[in-house]
Amino acid sequence: MHKHLSIDAETGSTAVNDCWNKIGVRGDASCAELEQHVHCRNCPTYSAAAVQLFDRELPPDYVSNWTSHFAKEKQAVEFETHSVVIFRAGTEWLALPTSVFLAISDPKPIHSLPHRRNRVVLGLVNVRGELLVCVSLEETLGLKSAAPSPMGKQPQTHERLLIVNPEGGRLVFPVGKVHGIHHYHPGEVHGVPATVAKASSTYTKGMLAWRDQNVGLLDDQLLFDHLNRSLA
Repeated sequence: MHKHLSIDAETGSTAVNDCWNKIGVRGDASCAELEQHVHCRNCPTYSAAAVQLFDRELPPDYVSNWTSHFAKEKQAVEFETHSVVIFRAGTEWLALPTSVFLAISDPKPIHSLPHRRNRVVLGLVNVRGELLVCVSLEETLGLKSAAPSPMGKQPQTHERLLIVNPEGGRLVFPVGKVHGIHHYHPGEVHGVPATVAKASSTYTKGMLAWRDQNVGLLDDQLLFDHLNRSLA
C-alpha cells in the first residue's frame, strides 16, 4: 500500500500523495493495487487521502491559488478516451469496460449445481460470504480452451475470477490471465476480422491492438443481456 501523506520540510504542512494521478487510473495504471481493487476509488489509500484532505486546515494562499487556477487558459483535452480491463479467456484476449467490474479475485471453489443443463452456468462461487452465479465466457463465446498439459491432465486454466455487476445481478467469470486496466481512444479500434468465430464476433464490437495482440472489445450490453436470459 502506498504512503498517501508527506510533510513539507520548510512549512511543516501536510501534503497528499495523489498516487491515483500518477500510477492509478488517471496516470499510467502501473499500480500493483489495481489488480485487486480495479479502480482507485475502491482502494483504502484513496479513501484515507480523501479523509485527510477534508480534515486539514486551509492554507493561507488557498483562495489566491484557486483564483489563479481558474484564470489560466484552458488546455485542449482529448475526450472520449475509454477504460477497459483486459483479460484472457481460453486462448483469446478480451476486454470489458472498467465500469462493470467490482473486483478481481484469486481462484475459489466452484460449487456445481445438480441437474444443470445449461453449460454456460458453471455453478456458484462464495465471494465474501455471498453466493454468486459463475458463468463460462469460453462456452458463451465459443472460445477454444487452453491446451492440455503434457501429462495428459486437464490444466488449471482459471487463474483469476472477475466479479462484475451488470444490470440484473452480479456474476463471476473464471479467466486465465488478467492484464489490468488499459486506456484507448475510439480511433484505435478496428473491425472484427472474418476469421473470428461466429459466436465470439456476435458479442465483439471491435478489435484493439495491444502488445502485438488483438484484443476483442466485448459489447457488454449484448453479452450481459444474453447471460441474463440464459439464467432466467
